[in-house]
Amino acid sequence: MEYLIISIVAVLFISGLNIVCFFIGAKVGQKVVKGEEVQLPRPLKEIREEIKEREEERAANKEQEMFETLAYNIDVYDGTGIGQKEIPN
Repeated sequence: MEYLIISIVAVLFISGLNIVCFFIGAKVGQKVVKGEEVQLPRPLKEIREEIKEREEERAANKEQEMFETLAYNIDVYDGTGIGQKEIPN
């Protein structure tokens, strides 16, 4: 029974996706026939820049977290390892 429901949902999803792709292709095809310029919603260059910025931000956050952990470990140090946090790599 579950297999049947999952199969029906998958078929409906794929069919809907096919219909959406058809209409997008028809719209692009009409633009080409009319001689209009076809543009992507967002240039690939912008997407690459955003990905690079996110990676840099993650690296900076990771480094900041490491320094905060080091400072915390120094503050709570009492000669033993009790209360020390693991330093993220």
